[in-house]
Amino acid sequence: MKFVLICWLALCLPWALQGKEYHASLFGVKSDGITLNSRSIQKAVDFIQEKGGGTLVFSVGRYLTGSIRLKSNVMIELREGAVLVGASSPYDYISVGGVRALIVAEGEQNVGVFGKGVIDGQGKGLVASLTTQIQKGYLPETISQASPCLVAMKGCKSVTVTGLHLQDAAGSALSFTDCSQVALTDLWIKNQAVPNMRGLVQSNCVDLVATRVMNDLVASGKKP
Repeated sequence: MKFVLICWLALCLPWALQGKEYHASLFGVKSDGITLNSRSIQKAVDFIQEKGGGTLVFSVGRYLTGSIRLKSNVMIELREGAVLVGASSPYDYISVGGVRALIVAEGEQNVGVFGKGVIDGQGKGLVASLTTQIQKGYLPETISQASPCLVAMKGCKSVTVTGLHLQDAAGSALSFTDCSQVALTDLWIKNQAVPNMRGLVQSNCVDLVATRVMNDLVASGKKP
C-alpha cells in the first residue's frame, strides 16, 4: 500500500507543473483587489478545459473573486505575491455537497491549486455580511452552514493542493468528501478570522495524504 501511495504521489505532483500555461490577465482578470473577477476566472477555467487542460497562472497582485468551479485537468497556480481574495458577499459563493467554498469541484479529476501564493477568505467581513443577511431572513442557513471554506471538493480524483498559504476562511480551510488520491503538501493554514474553524475536514476519502501541513487556528475566547 505504501509503495502504491509513493508511486501515485510521484506521478500526481509533477502533473501539476505540466501542461500549457495560461496567464489570468489574458482573460481580462484584474489584479487590483477591487474588481470582482468571478466570471472572468470561470471563463478561463472553462476555456482551458475545452483545450484539453493546463494551468491558469496568477502573477503578483490581489484577485478578488467569488466561487470558482474547477474542471478536470485544470490547475490553478498562484505564484509568489499572488493573492486570491474571497468576495465579502455570501451571494458570490456556490456549494458542492452542501458546502460553500471559494474554489469548488465535484466529480472532476486531475484538479488542484498550487504555488507560493495566498488564498485569503476575508472571513471576518464575510461572516459579518452573513450575519446581517440571516438576521433579515434572506438566508435560511445558520452561520456555520453558510460560511464558505477556501477549497471544497466532492467525488474528485487526483487532487493536488500544495505550497500555499491559506488564511482567514469564514468556514474550514479545506473540505474533501468522497475524494480519492488527494495530496496536501507544504501548506500553512492560518485560520484566525473566525474562532473554532478547522484547517481540514474530510469524509469518506481514500488515499488522502497530508505532508507538512501547519495549522494556526484560534479557539473561542482567544484573541488572534
